[in-house]
Amino acid sequence: MSSQVLFFSVFSFIATFIAILVLSPLARRVGLVDSPDHRKKHTGSIPLVGGIAVFLPALVMFASGTLTDSNLAVFLVCAALLVVVGAIDDRFNLSYKFRIGVEMFAGAVMIFVAGLWIGNLGDLFGLGDIHLPFWTGVPFTLVAVFGIINAVNMMDGYDGIAAGVCLAAIATLEFLTTTSPTLTAMGPMLVGSLIAFLVCNLRAVEGFPKIFLGDAGSKFLGFALVWFLIEASRDGGRTEGGLEPVTALYLVGLPLIDMVTTTVRRMLKGKSPFHPDRTHIHHILQRAGFRKDHIIVLVLSFALAINLLGILLQILNTPDAIQFAVFIGLFLLYAFNVQHAWKLAKRLRKLRLIDEPEEELVGEP
Repeated sequence: MSSQVLFFSVFSFIATFIAILVLSPLARRVGLVDSPDHRKKHTGSIPLVGGIAVFLPALVMFASGTLTDSNLAVFLVCAALLVVVGAIDDRFNLSYKFRIGVEMFAGAVMIFVAGLWIGNLGDLFGLGDIHLPFWTGVPFTLVAVFGIINAVNMMDGYDGIAAGVCLAAIATLEFLTTTSPTLTAMGPMLVGSLIAFLVCNLRAVEGFPKIFLGDAGSKFLGFALVWFLIEASRDGGRTEGGLEPVTALYLVGLPLIDMVTTTVRRMLKGKSPFHPDRTHIHHILQRAGFRKDHIIVLVLSFALAINLLGILLQILNTPDAIQFAVFIGLFLLYAFNVQHAWKLAKRLRKLRLIDEPEEELVGEP
């Protein structure tokens, strides 16, 4: 680890802690808190300042002149927009149409100002690389931006899940690729900031305030991931140190798979795909009877396993078509097993590997 990487990580870790300590009481005064309701089962009103605290160190470093890359400036402007609008949404509940419009605007700035868009999907079907012309690549990229931002946002329904999944993805990306200058600058800072956030979010240290990411944080992290992935996989990942487009699927594998299965499940029940509910993997595992610590370990282990599988397949130079087929297989396996999670929990309870659930959590999701 270089001294610069270490400095960025440690600085962000400390700066995020300070921001959390300062922002938490302010959030309570202005009502920027998450209160329990029929969907949210936490205790008390929790400050929604995690996203702001995670974003601030990068903004400070850029303002100080330490970071000067032009594309990084564009990234931070887009990120700042998402953080600000996300914080306003956390406080006042903006309409979903307006939120989607802001996400699309950030994606358009990424495409037309930073010049980042998806133009090569790789050889997904064994027939040669799938090249997208600009007029097709632009809407495809906007869909990818919207999809990944909201996939991460949907994972943010349980302590430690969204931040832990993003931390694993960013660390994996830093190990795997060297062709994303924004990742090179931002990656170490986000690692430090996310660790500081998780310490507070999971109450790993007694006395520090408990906080949530909020929409400001989950949408910022989702946008950061999609930016890093597109930048690293340009030219189909054929550049030395690049990321193969199909491998990018694995690095956001769990959020994407969970989002698709949850959306399909909602639509099959006649509900809007944007209708919030408690049908994500962490909710289903909770209803199946798994304890909080079990759920966190299970979900993050699964996310990391998908990431590592993607790394392994790329390192082994596995053909894109096989990688894509394996990913689709993972998706189908996930959909089946999550739908039957309560049966697994029942077997584990018989073996006394997990405790009996509370009365209201018993039953099929």
